Parts: sequence; structure tokens; C-alpha cells
Amino acid sequence: MPVSRKTFLSSTAVAASAALLADKTRVAAASPGAGLHFHVLTQTEYDHALMMKKITAPAPHKQVFQSVSPLLITPTIASVYIHMQNAMNGYQYSLGYGPSSLATLAVFIGPSIVLGLNDAMWKKYNIGTALNLASTNIYYKATSNLDPAAAPDDPNGLYQDWSAEAVLKRGGTFMVCHNATTAVAALFASKTGRTPQAVLTDFKQNFLPEFMLVPAGVTAVQLAQENGWKVYPII
Repeated sequence: MPVSRKTFLSSTAVAASAALLADKTRVAAASPGAGLHFHVLTQTEYDHALMMKKITAPAPHKQVFQSVSPLLITPTIASVYIHMQNAMNGYQYSLGYGPSSLATLAVFIGPSIVLGLNDAMWKKYNIGTALNLASTNIYYKATSNLDPAAAPDDPNGLYQDWSAEAVLKRGGTFMVCHNATTAVAALFASKTGRTPQAVLTDFKQNFLPEFMLVPAGVTAVQLAQENGWKVYPII
């Protein structure tokens, strides 16, 4: 059943924001005057060479998707992945430019960083309950056999598969903001009695395959623009 933009924004984004704002308020109440410390990563603390390789890719058409909240189109479909797939479908089929004609990059900033965490983290920290999402990270797993020979309108084929794995199969890239991961870790620490550093370490050790940690999402988006990528915000 079609879901309007107004419906999914009100039912998902608002709920997620409310949950996180409530946690932020509790953190502030528990630690008056305490500030959030964002460790500034040096080039030896993340894969700088890989980040630059991805961002300076010589593709003729490049689109970067800035994802802040883990918005859903339906209860099983993440907005960022369906938008990436639709953009690639448009270039490959509607414009007739062929396979891999559009390079896509998603930069996860804010609560959307949870989309890069594996099921162990979703279960351990009850991420789905906190953000009004599924109980596990179902948005990552493919719903097709990822066969590029599928017809574009095959409802069970690669091009109608709105998962992270389908995007990756088609050459998409995912970058996760370290600063946002730090902030979200602090909020979940307040819910579980753990230290923010312990949760941050947990998160960093449990990102899904191909989700690349970068120092700051805002830096990655700006750097992408300087290298010819066009921004599409997921709002």
C-alpha cells in the first residue's frame, strides 16, 4: 500500500527524534554542565586512503545521499536505500546510460548511523524499540538473489530490492560519521548504564561489511561536493 511522505515523516522521523531528544534530556539532567567530547580522528585512525579513493572516483555521474534520521518508507524499507536504487535505475534504464552509470554514496549522519550496525548491536541496545524501527537491522539484508540479469520491473529482482546489500551489489558506497556515532553511543549508554566510551567501542567493532567509518559526515559530504558529487538529502 502506498505510504505518503507526510505519513512516513510523522510516524517515523518524529518518533525517532522524540526518542533521542528524550534521552538527550535525561543525559543533561544526570550530568549538568557536561559536554559531549568528539575525538578528532587523525589519518592513522581510519582508512583515509580508502575514503579518498571512493570520493575521488572518476565516474561521470555521482550522487551523494546525506542521511540524518533513519527514515522509513514502509516498516521494512529504509528511505536512503530506495532512493539510491531509484537513482541508479533512472540512470541505467530510464536514461539508457547503462550499468554503473551513476556512482552513489550514502553518508550517515545523526541517528541514521544505526543502519550501519549489525544485528548483535540492535539486540543488545534495543535500537529498534528506541527509534521505532524493526527489532533487528532488516534494512540491510537483500530481498532478492542480487542477480544483475534480472528484469528491471521484476518485483523479486535486484532492481526492485530496497536493501543495503542491493545497493552494495550495484557499487554503492556507505560512509558513517564518527562524530555521530560518538553522540548516539552516548545516548544509548545513558539507557543501559554503560559508559559512552564502552558503547562507542562496541559500535565501532560491529559495523556491517562495507560501512566505512569516516571522521565527520559533514566533512565527507563537503569533500564529495568538491569532487563533483551532487547532494540529495534524505529528509
